Amino acid sequence: MAMKGIMLDCSRNGVMKPEALKRYVRMIAKMGYDTLMLYTEDTYEVDGEPFFGYMRGRYTKAELKEADAFCAELGVELVPCIQTLAHLKRLFKWEAYDGICDCDDILLIGEEKTYQLLDHMFSTLRQCFSTAKIHIGMDEAFRVGLGKYLVRHGYEERFGLLCRHLNRVCEMAAAYGFEPMIWSDMFIRFATDHYQKDKINPEWVRQKIREVSLPENVTFVFWDYYTKDKEYYKKMIEVHKAFGRNVVFAGGAWTWKGFAPDNAFSFSVTEAAMQAVRECGIEDWFLTCWGDDGDECSKFAVLPALVHASLAAEGRGDMDAVKEKFREIVGAELDAFMLLDRLDLDEGLNGSCAKYLLYTDVFKGFEDPRHEKADGAYYAQLAEQLRCADGKGGYGWLFDAYEALCRALAVKSGLGGKTRKYYGEGDRANLAKLAEEDYPAALEAVRGFYRAYRKMWMEEKKPCGFDVQDIRLGGLMQRLESCRLSIEEYLRGETDSIPELEEEVLQIRCGKRPWHYLVTCNALAD
Repeated sequence: MAMKGIMLDCSRNGVMKPEALKRYVRMIAKMGYDTLMLYTEDTYEVDGEPFFGYMRGRYTKAELKEADAFCAELGVELVPCIQTLAHLKRLFKWEAYDGICDCDDILLIGEEKTYQLLDHMFSTLRQCFSTAKIHIGMDEAFRVGLGKYLVRHGYEERFGLLCRHLNRVCEMAAAYGFEPMIWSDMFIRFATDHYQKDKINPEWVRQKIREVSLPENVTFVFWDYYTKDKEYYKKMIEVHKAFGRNVVFAGGAWTWKGFAPDNAFSFSVTEAAMQAVRECGIEDWFLTCWGDDGDECSKFAVLPALVHASLAAEGRGDMDAVKEKFREIVGAELDAFMLLDRLDLDEGLNGSCAKYLLYTDVFKGFEDPRHEKADGAYYAQLAEQLRCADGKGGYGWLFDAYEALCRALAVKSGLGGKTRKYYGEGDRANLAKLAEEDYPAALEAVRGFYRAYRKMWMEEKKPCGFDVQDIRLGGLMQRLESCRLSIEEYLRGETDSIPELEEEVLQIRCGKRPWHYLVTCNALAD
């Protein structure tokens, strides 16, 4: 039977709690989805591995068994989506796993302790899931074989190294009755040295796999979340078919830009992808909901994208049909949910403005040049639109959080620019007004957002992981207070200058980088 699924990222601090997961399953089942994949790097319990997912909000075996049974009742197949090569950075925090780290976040191929861990993982998952399907990851291991492996064994051609590891892992999976699938990107890159349709020939792939042993029981997952060109998808599907194995397509419901979703962009890329999938005869596909850099965006914020994709797969992705189906299943109005997209002013500014405007330092202003068009009045108006929006359904907690973020941005977004301007002009009166009025107002607004955001998080996710938000937002509030004090000290003559404001703001780009790039160029850890 064809797979039509959703993948929820539960590895970037936000582990969806069981009650919320059940709510999600009920809705996607009504949308016509038959598969739910839980992306869990180390956020699940593993027998014999006490540090695996320790203090990360990991799913217990009991929770996974309960979720599996609940999904089965609704005709949804619950599929584990794990990592067996890279993306295990959090695991390597613990000394217990030092011996199996190649470099970065990559497991050490060929080390028997690596395969002992993988055996424990497969054994535990087999106890919890009734499905035969399993996603074993293997993506983005860019420096595989170039760390401890290189020191111990010397350089080895990396496509062959990757295939050797894949063979062993697939044998282990099969021993537990699993049929594995993998992300395809590393195999495409190592087979062709490229990942662009104009530079890849399917024959290159066929030639390369003649040189190695490729498991028969593996499915290749072609992922792309960015492209609006149907012909690109068709070309890449052709390349993937050259592996001679089953091909699954993975698109994206955009939850990983920051706090805000991007349903509109998800619509456009999904429309093109689904056309290509149908024309190429690909029956299996799923949408990913990633949580890069802290899982700040609610997975419920992209419900419009999920409804649209379900209909687009059938060639019925027109907005009238989507709105009607959304109203029927979600119990809310699509137009209200689409307001959430507007937190990011993507007017040639590379998106993610809400996150960058919130966190960029008011004195150092790393992101200020890129967001000169940002306007506090825009966010004040959007806050009112969110407050007054009709058709929120049972999602008041979601809209409250985004409204509070807009109110914080209405004050905070222009604060750094004003501070630097008045300081540069020697305008002490306006500097004093900022310190007396604007900085306290920004601090109070951020505190209001914190309270609403915490409520949203606890509605949807386990508490473990919110400590990161405590640190980030708590640091922002303390930094606002510290900068206010610096201005007051300067105005009282206790200091001759404010050194950060003496520095020229260079044209740099922190966009698409993690939170800490926005807040400081000093080391958070050594």
